Amino acid sequence: MKLTFTAEDEAELSYRHMLAGCFLLGNGEAEIKVTDYGRKLKVHKLEALAIKAKKKLAKENVHSVYMLAEGGSELEKVLRESRVLKLSRSEYMFSLKPDTDRKNEEGAEILLTNGVEEEEETIIVESGEKGVFTAKLRPFNDGMYIYGVEVREDMRHEGYGTKYMKSIMYAFRDTKLYLQVGSPNVIACKLYRKVGFETETEILYFTL
Repeated sequence: MKLTFTAEDEAELSYRHMLAGCFLLGNGEAEIKVTDYGRKLKVHKLEALAIKAKKKLAKENVHSVYMLAEGGSELEKVLRESRVLKLSRSEYMFSLKPDTDRKNEEGAEILLTNGVEEEEETIIVESGEKGVFTAKLRPFNDGMYIYGVEVREDMRHEGYGTKYMKSIMYAFRDTKLYLQVGSPNVIACKLYRKVGFETETEILYFTL
């Protein structure tokens, strides 16, 4: 197996006729997505890839390796046959198309700053009402990926999540937006659908 780093937290894996992208999460975890598997996808080859990847990544202080598959894909079907790789969790990838006519939520002032301790491309979002709402954005595919969304604990269920998500949607109205939520998180999924996000795909995480 060959492990080649393309960036500080990204790498490419090659094993026999299989190629995969690898993303290091920085907390001892790594995500692997197979990008090319040759002529025929075999469960034992996926298992071997995961096992060898975990051994290689142990040198990078990675202790948990997840293999990703989109719901309904051929990769998911084969991974479900495995006795070595087990489904750990699933998440929904939501997206929102650009709309330059989008309106701002009244009174939803936000502050945008470049990441200080994050990567330079990271944008930090803070609510005008200090400490009520925070979020982060980073470039992703053809748009921006929203993550780290948080409403202050004692102010949840009062509409602040909706209010400030709409303000982000307005600030980035000419950009396609993405976000990812664990499928069991019904409240968050309901919020994002309410403000206009649509489910793009379900992502399944299989681990050794």
